[in-house]
Formats: sequence, structure tokens, C-alpha cells
Amino acid sequence: MNKKKRNSILYPQCENGIYMYEYVEIGGIKQYVQIRGTDRSNPILLFVHGGPGGSMAGYAHLMQDLWEESFTVVNWDQRNTCKTYLANKDKAMEIAETGTMDDYMGDMDDIIKYLHTIYDFEKVILLGFSRGSVIGSEYAKKRPENVSCYIGVGQLINYVEGFRVVSEQILERAKKQGNKKDIEKIHRVLDSIPEGSAMTDEFMKQIMVFSRIGNKYLSENSKSLSWKEFLTSPLMDSKARKAMYVHHKLFTGTFETLFEYDFRDDLNYPVPVYFITGEEDTSCPHSMLSEIIDDISAPKKEFHIMEKAGHCCFYDRKEEFYNLIKGI
Repeated sequence: MNKKKRNSILYPQCENGIYMYEYVEIGGIKQYVQIRGTDRSNPILLFVHGGPGGSMAGYAHLMQDLWEESFTVVNWDQRNTCKTYLANKDKAMEIAETGTMDDYMGDMDDIIKYLHTIYDFEKVILLGFSRGSVIGSEYAKKRPENVSCYIGVGQLINYVEGFRVVSEQILERAKKQGNKKDIEKIHRVLDSIPEGSAMTDEFMKQIMVFSRIGNKYLSENSKSLSWKEFLTSPLMDSKARKAMYVHHKLFTGTFETLFEYDFRDDLNYPVPVYFITGEEDTSCPHSMLSEIIDDISAPKKEFHIMEKAGHCCFYDRKEEFYNLIKGI
């Protein structure tokens, strides 16, 4: 990508736009915050990425370009993730032991305080994606004074149970096709699930297998985020690209929080909630949310299942997703 095109993506010519790429003191460490939008008078949408370690900031020009027309979109690289990891590399193992729910609630508080130094606003629209929906949904319940509404995309209900639900769906289809190899692979995935709340090397390895088989049987219409586009992303440099995927031991505390979390423990929201999920989502199956959606209490509630879309439904069906959140 030439310099002119790179700069046009990093800093589009918008008279009232905002394009900032900052390292901010959050939770006692420097954390990367990216702010983009064509009109700074638009409402703020705070995007909470998944993973752990699944930064989406480098994909903003691919998946969020439409969003930036109606929202000021804030991406944040969480603890030990991508650019935040690079900014605190010497403390990485120490940070790895953090990651409690209170840690993340405090980080969210600090981000919103920082945004108040730039903007005059009352509340943010909070969008939690995948594992980020754990943090997002809890923050919406605990800090409603800061949140106008919560959008859960690929809402995670229970990490381990989600694997089991999708595995049963894959097994059923693999048996119909008589594919013994895939049946054996899924059984190995199930056998590798840890008994406690610590991620293991074997389970992490099997998650990759699970993802490939899930796409084969259940995500026929979904697209993978373009790796080529990511490698040439003007929002990333060579160091950040290499730091996109780090060892799971750098998320020890975060994985403990994730393994112990169950969305169903508290279904009461003091703010409006909107859930959007892909019909073919193999990471956070919508069937689990469908079972409890009537039990969720909120001033307003909507549940949208997007056809022919997978886990990254906002990428699979960009315009449809954009119209949904713009309507919200």
C-alpha cells in the first residue's frame, strides 16, 4: 500500500471527523485506544473485542467503515493484547495474572473517563463481541450511568457449554455423512476440555481444530476476515502484526474469569439491550441465548439472528449489520 492510500485511510478528509491513535493510562498500564469517525458529533460506540487477545483495531477500515458514518467508533486493545501488549512487554507475565472482572470493569471506567477529556457526552453505546460480550454485558449492568444501551454481538453464555452445544451439532452432521475422521476429531476436542478454570496447551490446540470443522459443517456462508488485508493494514505496523497472536499463558487470569463466567447468573439489565448473532455462529451458538431471551429483563430488548452469517456477522453481512445498529 502506497503512502498516499495509507494516509487516506488513517486520516480521511472529513471536516468534523476524528481519527486518533493513542496510548492511554488505563488500569495502571499503557493501553492502546483507537478513535475513528467522520463526524465527532455522532454518538460514541465503544467496541469491546473478544479473544482473549482478539484485537479488531487493525480491521477497522474493513469492518467498521460504514459504522464510522453514524458513530464515533472506539477500539481498545485489552490487557496483553496486540499494541497494548507491545507497550507493556516487560510486564507481560505480571499482567497475565490479572484479568478479573473487577480489573476489566476498572479498565472500562478509565476508558470512559479518558473519552470525557476529548468529548462532551453523557453516555456511550457499548458493543461487546464474543468474549468481549462478557465484559460488555457485565459493565452495562454494573455501570448503567455510563451506558445508553448495550449491544451483544455473538453473546457468550457459557464458554465450555458453548463448545459442547456446537460439538453435538457437528457430530450429528458428521454422522449423517459418515465422516469417521471428523467424528473422532470432535471427540478429541471434547476430551481436551479442562476440568478446572485454567486454559491448557492441548485445549488451545483443539480449539483450532474445532474452528475448522465448525466452519466445514455449520458455517457454509460465513467469511473469514481477510488475513492478506490484515497484513497490509495501514492501522498496523510489523511489530503489531507479529503481536496479534500471543501465547495463552499471557491471559491466565482472563481465562480463569472466562471459564467461571455464566451469563445466566444475572439477567437483569437497567439499560436497553440488543443482541445480534449469526445464524451460523459456531463460537457462541444462538440457541443458548434463544432459550433464555424471554427471561432477560430490560427497559427494551431485541434479538436478531442474521441469516447466512457466522461469528463475525458484522463482516459477513456488513450493510445488514450496519442498518441494525444504526436503527438502534
